[in-house]
Amino acid sequence: MNQHLPDRRDLYFTRLYYFVCLGGAGFIFPFLNLFYARQGLSGTQIGWVAALGSLVALVAAPFWTSHSERINNPRALLQATILLSALGYLWLSQQQVFAWIALVAALRVLVSAGIYPMSDSLVLSVTGGTKSGFGSVRVWASLGWAISVLFGGWLVEKTSLLAGFFGAILTLLAGALLLFPIQARYFSPPAIQHQPTQGLRAVVSSLRAKPIMLALGAMLVLVGLGNSGVLQFETIYLDTLGASEGVIGIASMVSAAVELPGMLWADRLVRKKSPYQLLQTAMLMYVPLRALVFLFPSVATILVERAIGGIAFSLYTIALVNSIARGTRPQETRTALALYNVTLASLVAIMANPLAGALYDLLGARWLYPFAILGYFLSWLILRRSAP
Repeated sequence: MNQHLPDRRDLYFTRLYYFVCLGGAGFIFPFLNLFYARQGLSGTQIGWVAALGSLVALVAAPFWTSHSERINNPRALLQATILLSALGYLWLSQQQVFAWIALVAALRVLVSAGIYPMSDSLVLSVTGGTKSGFGSVRVWASLGWAISVLFGGWLVEKTSLLAGFFGAILTLLAGALLLFPIQARYFSPPAIQHQPTQGLRAVVSSLRAKPIMLALGAMLVLVGLGNSGVLQFETIYLDTLGASEGVIGIASMVSAAVELPGMLWADRLVRKKSPYQLLQTAMLMYVPLRALVFLFPSVATILVERAIGGIAFSLYTIALVNSIARGTRPQETRTALALYNVTLASLVAIMANPLAGALYDLLGARWLYPFAILGYFLSWLILRRSAP
């Protein structure tokens, strides 16, 4: 029994890290595009800011994750990216001109692109040692998000958007400290230590040889292209419909609150059902939710969409990580997570974000929802035909 106590302690601190560091993004992320809009940026300019960040992430994410597999202290690298990301938020909060906003936002992405894939790799390592599921850790990020976005929305409404930036900075700094108690061996798992390091080209070749991994890539492309506009401008749409900053915070909190039981439920489902089946279910759930807002645009329908969407997001998040883990060898998984969740998503965003910004300026936020519906439906078709 005692030999498992260190694993449980590491699991506890990993969950706390997700709660504070990754969940703390709720202080600023839902309000970031609103900050850009209030600095005078158009929809097209906001799209280009996102596209430039995606272009940087395209290169940066595989670099950070690949480098973390080659150094003796991957934990220090993860902590460094977190601290530099906090400095990036501080610098960004002081910008008012489009060119400087775009540059600083891109630099922040440059240093933060590896945080999520390195963190997910840490979770897969820790939960492998304790026999817990990925969702049992990921759910703590949702809990942290629900609390931070609600508190952050209230702070922003009472003060200014700067409060959201400072909240995110403080939680990032706290998250970097919470990595210290976790054993170093989990940042570089034995499954990787005792096998030859896979180069990026070798990993890509391995992924291309598997139909289901190609289907996952096609899904990410279609969802990224179709849903880009909704992701970028739904917060601004809420503002246009008359929602206050506090209500915008509640809208983000609702989905995160639903994710709390949703992640745990998805964790149990992925042990009984194929993760590819759960991805199909998530794709189909999003179709009527986006249609609801398009047909009946209001703050209330967006709140309903966010609430039910929390279940769909839970299924999607848990199933995607498990699909990638099942479809790759241990020495490939960390790089594959970065390639799918950051690099491929960034490549799509480079094309989709400026286009979505132009469509927003031309058609308005409401007409972005049919594009999301099409992306989810086509993704469901591809997964249904390709999933084993």
